[in-house]
Amino acid sequence: MDQKYIDLYDEYTHKPLDRAEFLRRLALLAGGAVAASALLPLIESDYAHAQTVATADTRIEAGATTYPGKTGDMKAYLAKPKGDTKRPGVVVIHENRGLNPHIEDVARRVAVAGFLAIAPDGLSPLGGTPADADQARSMF
Repeated sequence: MDQKYIDLYDEYTHKPLDRAEFLRRLALLAGGAVAASALLPLIESDYAHAQTVATADTRIEAGATTYPGKTGDMKAYLAKPKGDTKRPGVVVIHENRGLNPHIEDVARRVAVAGFLAIAPDGLSPLGGTPADADQARSMF
């Protein structure tokens, strides 16, 4: 994969480059819309295929939770090893796309390693992380 495609995708995911402009520039780099369509699945994040620890993994307990915050309830994802043993904790901080399936998977990985993991949704005061990563990024 040529670095120019990766650099463009990086600009799209980490800077305020909207999807239409990203796709337009990808088509220019690739030599057309058909070539860009073929490249897109190779460079775009696919959370389902990246999952390392399944939600229903029998070694852990994991799921959505809330806790009181300064401006109201905070949403979070909590994962911990099964059982009532006290465990050290890890706070998993998400990036500019909010509390998404990848961050939840990271919390589950931490739980499998023997820690209690909490991944707060930094967008809770704005209603929580939306399904659209572009919208989440603009909310920051």
